[in-house]
Amino acid sequence: MQLTLWTYEGPPHVGAMRIATSLRDVHYVLHAPQGDTYADLLFTMIERRDRRPPVTYTTFQARDLGGDTAELFKTAARDAFERFRPAAMLVGASCTAELIQDDPGGLAAALNLPVPVVPLELPSYQKKENWGAAETFYQLVRTLAGPTLARHAPPAGEARPAPRDRRPRCNLLGPTTLGFRHRDDVREVRRLLEAIGVEVAVVAPLGARPADLARLGEADFNVVLYPEVAGLAAQWLSRSFRQPYTKTVPIGVGATRDFLREVATLAGLDPEAA
Repeated sequence: MQLTLWTYEGPPHVGAMRIATSLRDVHYVLHAPQGDTYADLLFTMIERRDRRPPVTYTTFQARDLGGDTAELFKTAARDAFERFRPAAMLVGASCTAELIQDDPGGLAAALNLPVPVVPLELPSYQKKENWGAAETFYQLVRTLAGPTLARHAPPAGEARPAPRDRRPRCNLLGPTTLGFRHRDDVREVRRLLEAIGVEVAVVAPLGARPADLARLGEADFNVVLYPEVAGLAAQWLSRSFRQPYTKTVPIGVGATRDFLREVATLAGLDPEAA
């Protein structure tokens, strides 16, 4: 028997949708023409979520191209904020809307909305879905966790001190919507970590809120479950907060043992006991 496997990786704004839909209290305003509005299909039919994805489209049409599509975007962004009242917003353009160069980030900044607005520059004709997810998560972490840097990062050049009055604490980074068995992976890995004495502080982006991203710097290290999504953010957290992160992905018995040894070493525990 011969098996042929065909897979499709979407454009980078689909990766951004995955991050927005994974988080809570975050809304994504996407400058896109009518016909590019397939987020509902992805998240309510393929993943069968019980609520619509937090994505608002401008859905401009051919006749709008002769008018002011920039004003159309600003109206959509303003209306989305008034309707959904998110704690943070993402703004960007689909592959087709990228061609008209309306600059969603600059337009959204001009609205002076009272929440963080993260502009996404996702080159649809050079990059793919996983890159878009990684870039979106990185930009959110940099925007929301950055203000906590002064409170939690040790001085430049100094190592992060080991905890003495509490259990070691880590973040689980990378699980998203439309991810294969990500919810199960989080449950199993959390159970493993707690069994060896490591506390899980934040799981992100899946199920996290902007306030959770703001406290990522409080953990002692990061567990990167999916490097294709969280690798970029983990590197930034390592540079900014001196948080080390895991390099081993626990797939298979041998890799899981190596993963536990790596976690124990980062947490200051006995690797062999773990």
